[in-house]
Amino acid sequence: MLSSQCLSTGSVPPRCHARHQQHLRSCFHQAPFRRLLHRRKTFQLRLQHQKPSCNASAGGGASSDEEYNSIYSILPGDSQSPLLYSALQTSDSETESPLSSLDATASADGAQMSDQEPGKKPPRVPHRWRVVFAIGVAFILCNMDKVNMSVAVLPMSKDLGWTGLERGLVNSAFFYGYAATQIPAGWVSTKIGGAKVLLAGVFLWSLGTLVAPPCAKLGILALCASRVLVGLGEGLAPSAATSVLAATIPERERARAVTVVFGSLDIGSAIGLTLCGPLITLAGWPSVFYLFAVLGLLWCGVWPLMKPEKADTALAVEEQPQHITAAAGQAAGAPRAVPWLKFMQSSAVWAVIVAHFCFNYGYYVLLAWLPSFFQLALGLDISNSSILTLIPYLAMIAATPFVGPVADGLVHRGWSLTNVRKLCQGIAFAGPLVCMAACALLLPAPGAVTPLATSLIVGVLSASFAMGSFARGGLYCVHQDINPRYAGALLGITNTAGALPGIVGVSLVGLVLDRTASWTYALFLPIGLCYLFGLIVFTALASSERQEFA
Repeated sequence: MLSSQCLSTGSVPPRCHARHQQHLRSCFHQAPFRRLLHRRKTFQLRLQHQKPSCNASAGGGASSDEEYNSIYSILPGDSQSPLLYSALQTSDSETESPLSSLDATASADGAQMSDQEPGKKPPRVPHRWRVVFAIGVAFILCNMDKVNMSVAVLPMSKDLGWTGLERGLVNSAFFYGYAATQIPAGWVSTKIGGAKVLLAGVFLWSLGTLVAPPCAKLGILALCASRVLVGLGEGLAPSAATSVLAATIPERERARAVTVVFGSLDIGSAIGLTLCGPLITLAGWPSVFYLFAVLGLLWCGVWPLMKPEKADTALAVEEQPQHITAAAGQAAGAPRAVPWLKFMQSSAVWAVIVAHFCFNYGYYVLLAWLPSFFQLALGLDISNSSILTLIPYLAMIAATPFVGPVADGLVHRGWSLTNVRKLCQGIAFAGPLVCMAACALLLPAPGAVTPLATSLIVGVLSASFAMGSFARGGLYCVHQDINPRYAGALLGITNTAGALPGIVGVSLVGLVLDRTASWTYALFLPIGLCYLFGLIVFTALASSERQEFA
């Protein structure tokens, strides 16, 4: 810090200069001082464009002095800013001052602001967060096109005469395509940027959703092919979105951005489950495919207009994290070799692979089979089953806004990233594990279903989903923690493992259900075992320490 003598006199003597120069440089890189410099540059530009008559008049001079003083008025928390600024102005001119570089930054910021139309205020929502919300809308549509088959499969099976195993095959066909594009999506996103890959993904899954009804009339193989196409498109989305976030969002906002994007999946599930039942009742099961496909195609038309690869000028003013700038430059098209072998040699990467598989086993199996569970095990019709299936997802949506602030708040208070991720993911595993055991105990015998039993099961499932939302602050952040540059590629690897439960687990439920007629053995017991295994492995091996993979 500057001595009291230096601050009181507004000058920096030579003997103090070398000692305090670095401190002054760091101080002036903080946001309040950047605003001060920007106002200084604005004032200077304004004086340069004033008319001579105004400058010559005494009144004009007095006005300018008053305006100068108002521009340099002390901001809240900036009690030393005028003194520090004055000290820098009077520092040794032969020594490089941070003022020159910051003036250049202020000039650049002023030039960017001058591109806006006169009189227009800067947008209240920064560009990077508009991109985050647009990706969130894509993820809403993503799960809407996923759950529509979960609800429509029963009326379709009645019309087309499917068995339980065939229903499982139709539900699982999506995940064959989903698993196939995870690693390629990570590699391509690393090469050309996630924005283009996300656009291609939304277009593919919307197209697959659009052709599903005519394919169903042709046969189960054609329908499965259309669902594979949907999976291929949706498989591109997670890695593409992660690449965009890694190149756009600073570390201090990471958990909130990840929570918004991946939490939108739960909103999509809720919206899809809300709309599917009434739409099927009013217009038949093909309507849910046509409507959701059109919404996806509309998003494809809007996304390029968002200019998602454009740099966020607000972020450049507030802070300049080097890894974000580098990642953005690489995303623009610079070639990069992906160290796949190095990934596989990291225990932290394997911890996320196992955790992703175990968490998604419960998520995807419940996503695919909950409507059928409510209808077949609890005796509800399609409208009521859709409403009850919606309640756990509403609980997840209600809990999600707390995850990001809690995780980022713990980091701000000094917790290590590794401990924060382990805490969040531990909640996402241990809580649902207890809830699966409770559901198995509460499940009534066939013919003995009561409203109380139904309410208890729905309540326990809702608690499970709410605690599961903490995974957004756990395993879903680790890819960017380990290495933002390769975040998309890392998510491609772990999400490939995360897609396997959709293939194995969803089909396995139908097979076990046909043979045992027990929802405990088919649904709750396997999910609980996966949660337990994931909890042990992630707690033991997970780490958010930066790894260069060089």
